Parts: sequence; structure tokens; C-alpha cells
Amino acid sequence: MNRRSLLLGAGAVGLTAAVGGAAIAVAAPEDIEAGRRPQPLLTWELTGGFVPAGWNALRAPRLAAYDDGTLIADASRRLKISQGTLRSLRNHATAVLRDPDNTRRRPGAPMIADVPSTVFTVRGNGRRFRAQFEGLEETRSDRAYPFASYSLLDHLTQVRDRTRRTGSSYHPDAVRLIAVLLDPTQPPPSQPTLIEPWPAGVPVPHLRKDEFVAQLDLRDRQARALLRAVPRPDPARWPVFTTPDGNRFQVNHRFLLPHE
Repeated sequence: MNRRSLLLGAGAVGLTAAVGGAAIAVAAPEDIEAGRRPQPLLTWELTGGFVPAGWNALRAPRLAAYDDGTLIADASRRLKISQGTLRSLRNHATAVLRDPDNTRRRPGAPMIADVPSTVFTVRGNGRRFRAQFEGLEETRSDRAYPFASYSLLDHLTQVRDRTRRTGSSYHPDAVRLIAVLLDPTQPPPSQPTLIEPWPAGVPVPHLRKDEFVAQLDLRDRQARALLRAVPRPDPARWPVFTTPDGNRFQVNHRFLLPHE
């Protein structure tokens, strides 16, 4: 597949490569306009790295925590925790992220190319703190970042593991469709791939010139139509559908979070 523009509308998805560097920390007022949907109190996300086209759009936050105590891990498992446990999580994240020293990379720490960046975001008291760490998990043994940053990573990992282990399934009628246009000039795969007609009831992506990745957020009837066609999405295996005009797309999806 030729390397083409990955932009669709206001979003950008597709091939990216992380380059080693300092963490980025941001403190900003809360976005009042975003309050139309329940906004997360805290999120832990991965972004970037050397990944296939469409992968970043398919990648759900590892953990999202909401004001009512709802936790959602990987957009697949949900757990309700007490307000005290939620407060402890928020306070820990706020204490780490509001201190710029906790986001500074140790001088001389090894750089690791093509690894994802870890992004932590927390809000409270009218402020939002966000920090991005390149290769946080991969640099633990090198102690590239201060201990406090790895402590927060461990705390969130414990909470995420608990949510995945003991939580209930999270299956809303709201999904993010990712469709990657197959290059018609490429030879067919060595092993036959089942190609099916584009699912009825699912909007067909419209790509502008030089675009080959589409992202559509579907809800209600359209989401259910996609779920019938691809009931068990697998990040490693993308089914192929052909549109009425003859284009072939590799398709996958994930569930949307309440704020998306």
C-alpha cells in the first residue's frame, strides 16, 4: 500500500512513529462546552509508535474513570468503584501531573525509537493536567523518568487489571468504525481472504483524494448493523468488505466511551 495522507475530517489516524524526547505536561482550564457528554475524570492512553494504518484510531484508552465511579478498561470492561477509591486515584494523578519535575526525562537516558507514548490526563478543581511520556513503560529499567511517574503507572495498572478481571462487559450501541482502503494495484494476498459485500445499514466511507483511512463514529441502528457484520473484532485480523462502487476496505471497530 502506498503511503498516503491519513487525515479524515478533523481526525488523524494511521502510521506514526514515536521519537524519544521529554514528556509534555499541560495544565489548562476545563472545557465547559465538552460537558454535553459525561467527561472522564481521568484517562490513561497510548498513542503513536510504529503501528499499521488505522491502529491508533482503533486503540482505546487503557483506562477511563468517570465522576460517578465508573471505570472502563480498553473500551471492553466496566467496573464501579467507591467515591473514596476514585478520590484516591484522582489525588494521586493530580499530585504527579501538576509537578513539572515529574514529567522531565533524566538527562542521558537512552532513547527508544518506535515505541508508543503514554498519556495521562486528570481534571479537578477547575483545572486539567495532562502529561505525555515517550516510552514510559519501556524505559522503566533505565529510570528515564522520575519515580513518581512510574508509581502512577503502577497505580493505574492495578486499577485497570482489576477492572479487566472483575468488571462486566461493556457493549454500548456506539462504535468507532475504522476502514482502510486496500490498494487495487497491489497483488492479491498469498492466502485467500473472504471478501463480503459492504454491510447493509452501515454508511460507506467517503475518502478525498490521497486518503486511504476512514474513521466514522456510529450509534444506535448503524452501530448495531456493524456489530452484526463484525461481532467479534480482532485487532490482528481485519475482515474485508467491498463497496457497491468496487472499493475494498479492511474494517475493524471498537466501542465508544461515554465521552466520545
